[in-house]
Amino acid sequence: MVNGQHVVVLDGLHETEEVLKAVLEPQGCRVNRIRKPQTGNLIAEQDLPSIVVLHDDDLAASSKDQPGWDEIPKVVIGSVKVPSTNQAEPSTRFLVQPFQYAELIDSIESLLNQPRSLQ
Repeated sequence: MVNGQHVVVLDGLHETEEVLKAVLEPQGCRVNRIRKPQTGNLIAEQDLPSIVVLHDDDLAASSKDQPGWDEIPKVVIGSVKVPSTNQAEPSTRFLVQPFQYAELIDSIESLLNQPRSLQ
């Protein structure tokens, strides 16, 4: 169940945001796309997302620049290779481009349905 969750697409394609809104918003999930500014917080700390969808080249910067984002589950899209299971964080999913939106939605729903230890 994704009701009440908040998904942020960081610097993603407009189409990604639209597909996620079409699928997740009817389930009660909020979906926002944020264009990354040069400096400063992307989102207020009290409104941290439940999950972040971002590209591999934005992964290191998102955790470093945004307080609290290092603990937020992520779906990373790009040319990254999936790390071996002993190194992969259980709260991170990797999708190599080109990907299918069904894969992205499955990854998001699986992460949103995991028990969260923060909060």
